[in-house]
Amino acid sequence: MNKIEKTTLTNGLTIYFYEDKRKHTTIFQLITFFGGMSKDYKIDNVDYHFFDGIAHILEHYLVECSKYGNYIEILGQHDMNSNACTHGKITRYFFDTVDNIEFGIKTLLNCIYSPIFTEENLTKVKEPIYQEIRGKENNKFYHEDIKVLNNCFHSLSFKTTGGTIEEVKNISLEEIKLCYEAFYQPSNQIIIVAGNFNKEQVLKTIKEETKTIKIPKHKVEKINIKEKKEVVKQEDELLFPTPKTYTEVTYKISLDHLSNLEQLKLDFYIYYFMEMTTSVSSPLYKKVIKNKIITGSITKSKTQLENYLLLSIGSYTDKKEELVNSIIEEFKNPTLDKELFEIYKKNTILEIILREENLSSMISPLIGNIVDFNYPYPDTIEDIEKFSFEEFKKLIQSLDFTNYTVTTIKNPKN
Repeated sequence: MNKIEKTTLTNGLTIYFYEDKRKHTTIFQLITFFGGMSKDYKIDNVDYHFFDGIAHILEHYLVECSKYGNYIEILGQHDMNSNACTHGKITRYFFDTVDNIEFGIKTLLNCIYSPIFTEENLTKVKEPIYQEIRGKENNKFYHEDIKVLNNCFHSLSFKTTGGTIEEVKNISLEEIKLCYEAFYQPSNQIIIVAGNFNKEQVLKTIKEETKTIKIPKHKVEKINIKEKKEVVKQEDELLFPTPKTYTEVTYKISLDHLSNLEQLKLDFYIYYFMEMTTSVSSPLYKKVIKNKIITGSITKSKTQLENYLLLSIGSYTDKKEELVNSIIEEFKNPTLDKELFEIYKKNTILEIILREENLSSMISPLIGNIVDFNYPYPDTIEDIEKFSFEEFKKLIQSLDFTNYTVTTIKNPKN
């Protein structure tokens, strides 16, 4: 595996280089530690509790409203594939190219660091976001996700990365400008460059384009919201057009007892665990199929908000109580299979070997490790080889599966 090199500039900007001369392309990513879940801060000793959607609006704003123009359009004219994306904890601005990477870097950085803040620009940026939100409102699982978060969390207010139409309307230009100044400082950003490039030349270009950045600075502190471990509501219904009733159990699990490194390992182990307990070969699935509680598959998902892990397990069913009881019974005393563990472990090693064939597959886990676990290294084969069934069992058994909420989506006509 090629070595990832790290350097930090005098302005605090950290750069990760992953050179692979076998590749034809280069990927460049600018990552800011401000995302959809970034909501509660003390800025210049004033408390702010931002609406959902503010990081997403700022992403669109910086792409479209710089004094140089829209960087996606500019790079597209030079046959470069580029985009931007708001995640829970970060916002990414990126492009990939075969050549002329210095032009791409200059264009992207110039645009991100030269926004023009006007009410007219903000109004223009919000319009397509309204359409984006309206497009999600026909999806029952979009509304279910919001209901689940409402029923899980007492104090943590995040519901959607994009926000509601009302929230987006109420976000002001002053708030957008403040968030830009507070969070788009180079010291709160990282750059990742991967592929076939000249490291010295790329580093020189980044230094030149960031040495004159003059964004007003603010004193920024994250407000730690105290959250109860228990769910708000143990059962709820969502009335929404659906051909068949859907029921889901969501566990709210505190991770306060785990270190960052243990949480990183748990990220792998939870995948193994959910496969063992809900896949078509699991005892739970065989039971609910045999008893005709469900006729299709079991769905599963994982979300982390602050230091809480949400695990959701559900299916379409007309036998809600039987499904819920089957899930709860299985998770009280889960089936942990050593043979399956070793199979999943081998599959993970194979995935890591194959990552080197694709640049995106190589750097995405690195970004995840940095953002989620403060671990600035990629996963290695040697890391996975150290995984043990005993450690897996210990971490899974340390999780509290007593706090859960049950959500049912029912057709209002039934």
